[in-house]
Amino acid sequence: MWWDDLWTNLLKVDSDVWQIYVAAGTFLAVATSVTFGIIEGFKARRDRRELVQLRRATEVKERTAVASLVSTWIVDEYAPDPARHSYRRTVTLHVANESSEPVFNSTVSVYLGDESRLIGPLGAPSPIPVIPPRRELTWDITTGVQAFSDNTDARAELGFSDAASRRWLRTINGELKETTGKSVIHYRAENPERADAQLGDPDFYRNPMAVAQAFAMLFWGDPDDFSLDVLRRLLDEEAKGWEGDWDDARVQELRDQLTKFGNLATLAWYASPKVAFARLFTDDALGRATDAGTGLVVEAQIITLTHHDAIGWRVFGVGPQKYRPDEIKFPDGEFG
Repeated sequence: MWWDDLWTNLLKVDSDVWQIYVAAGTFLAVATSVTFGIIEGFKARRDRRELVQLRRATEVKERTAVASLVSTWIVDEYAPDPARHSYRRTVTLHVANESSEPVFNSTVSVYLGDESRLIGPLGAPSPIPVIPPRRELTWDITTGVQAFSDNTDARAELGFSDAASRRWLRTINGELKETTGKSVIHYRAENPERADAQLGDPDFYRNPMAVAQAFAMLFWGDPDDFSLDVLRRLLDEEAKGWEGDWDDARVQELRDQLTKFGNLATLAWYASPKVAFARLFTDDALGRATDAGTGLVVEAQIITLTHHDAIGWRVFGVGPQKYRPDEIKFPDGEFG
């Protein structure tokens, strides 16, 4: 009958549609599974990247845990001085270790303005053997800074080692850099302009390096230009080793002693506001390098200089050893 044929055709159509539905469903399931897999793959890679970044950040944090808490800065201030009817300037160098561990073999460098104008450690020891945990150390560097006329922008840099022997540098801009294994050139041969800038002003009252340079040039120069009167004017009245008369033989002996050391280090070191050191060294020391934080031992002659309120800086002694402040006698009233 006709309705039997109709029913048969309807069933056939339903079967085809159902197969289409099944195929579409299978395709969607596969597509969904693939898409989900891709998404999960992206997520897994992102998670791995984040984990790596987290581990690196943790390692950096652990590595810099001590170093990040070590800093240095300079305070420049003025206080009333009734006795002088004016203000007295004080420039103080600060070094602080706020971590729970000590740091070692620290070296301070003071700059004027930027990194091209190094003027030395000034009143800070070099090196500082240990900076204890949670301690702040200070040094008065007023005398050293005032050896330069353009001295209103003093900044400090600090190199130091942590307990794991990693070497660090806190720059004058406050950045922290690891310098482990990097080399440092000592007594770099500078151009004349930079050397003059580091020596400071040609002022015998404020600048010990001006006196040290004049003293050295007196013996390095032409013997015919040597003046005993000039030498006496450069000497402290209590100078060690200069007692008695100076004849030609004695002058020549000292000239022979100092000629070997024909280079003047351009940076003064200050044991106290009234005692400074200048160093003469040989050509062999020029340009020699060591690892950061490792000092260079060279043969040298040390010029010890003293400051007097009435006359300024003078030479107290010269030789392979420096004179400590407690070994030097100052006139009555020198300390107020």
